[in-house]
Amino acid sequence: MQAILQDLTTILNILEGRALYLIKEGVRGAIAPDGVVSELAPLLRDLKACYRRLTDVQERQDLSYDAARQLDEADRRCVWLFRKIRLQQVFLTKLSLEARFRSLVSTEAYDIYQTLLNQDEEERDALSGDDARIRVLLLEEQPERSASPKDSG
Repeated sequence: MQAILQDLTTILNILEGRALYLIKEGVRGAIAPDGVVSELAPLLRDLKACYRRLTDVQERQDLSYDAARQLDEADRRCVWLFRKIRLQQVFLTKLSLEARFRSLVSTEAYDIYQTLLNQDEEERDALSGDDARIRVLLLEEQPERSASPKDSG
């Protein structure tokens, strides 16, 4: 059992190290955003394979408390790493799409589109906000953002 745990830990260390390296190099500009997204894809594939192996081991009946605890920690690490990789992929993809979109439309059209996106976000906040969130908004002392079409253009 200890050998399996060690293998899983080694795999997770490698995947995490590679993901963080790619993210750091992308931030530095050494790797293009599309390149980072492409390089992260096989890491996700390997992470999923590692997680399947982990779940197989978690189902064993002969686990000690310590082994179960270590497997739970590895499980949390897999979930954390999956989120980190996926969020980076989504962020970089959105960044690339936004740059491409911006290059295709006028500045005025882009600004109007951004205003629409902000209004959508405010609408989601208003609809999904629980009472506590609404109370916080009520206490904010910022001037209200205008929703008037004439003010956005």
